[in-house]
Amino acid sequence: MKTFFLSLKTSVWLLLALIVVFFVGSYMMPAHREVFSPMNEQLLGAWMIETAADNPWQTWWFFASLALLVLLTINTIVCSIQAVRGKWSRTDFLLRISPQVMHAGFLFILLAHLLGAVSGYRLSGELPEGSGATLPDNLILRLNELRVSAGPSGYPSDWAADVDLYREGKRIAQGTLGPNRPLFYGNVGVYLKSFDFSRGPVAFLMVNKDPGAIWALVGGILFSLGSVVLLLLKWKQV
Repeated sequence: MKTFFLSLKTSVWLLLALIVVFFVGSYMMPAHREVFSPMNEQLLGAWMIETAADNPWQTWWFFASLALLVLLTINTIVCSIQAVRGKWSRTDFLLRISPQVMHAGFLFILLAHLLGAVSGYRLSGELPEGSGATLPDNLILRLNELRVSAGPSGYPSDWAADVDLYREGKRIAQGTLGPNRPLFYGNVGVYLKSFDFSRGPVAFLMVNKDPGAIWALVGGILFSLGSVVLLLLKWKQV
C-alpha cells in the first residue's frame, strides 16, 4: 500500500480521474439546478447534509471527487514525507524543497475548505432598519440606518447601511456596509446584498463565517511561491 501511494503514476491517475469526474459534474450541475443551486447560499457541509445526501443519483460524482481528493491528499503527504527524509545537499536544496512547499500549499487549501464545511455558516435574510437579528456564536447584528443616494436619473447610485455587532450586550464591532464594502469581525463577514424601501427601509444582508479563510490564503501563497521558484530553477537549467 505504501508503494502505491509513493508512485508518481498514482498521482497522475488520480488527477486524471478527478478531471473525468469534474467533467461529468459540469454536465450534471446545469441539468439538476434544483439540487445544486443551494450551493450558492449554503456552505459545503450544510449542502451535503440537507441536499446532496437525498439526491444520490445527481450527486454521486461529487462524492466520488471527494474520495479521489482524500486519496490524492494521502498520496501528497506520503510523497512529501519520503522526500523530506532523503539526503539533502546545498546545491539542490531549493530544487527539492520547492515541490514540498507546493504540496504544503495544496494541503492548506484542502484544510481551509474542510474547516469551512465543518464549522462555518452562511445566513441570508431581511433586516428592517432599527431591528436586530440573533446569529450563531452568541452574536447579535443590528441595523441602525439604511441610506440610499439617487443619481440625476433618479436611480440609486450608492447605498450604505450602518450596522453593529453585539455579544452579551456589549458592542464588539461597528461599520458601514456598502457595495463591495463588508464588515469583518474575526472570521465573520457581514455583507449588504440589496435593499427595499417599498415596505420601509429593509436591508438584505448575508453573514458568512469561514474559519478556513486564513488557511486558504496561506495555502495559496505557499503554492504560488513554490511554483514560481521551481519554474525559475527549471528554466535556469535549460
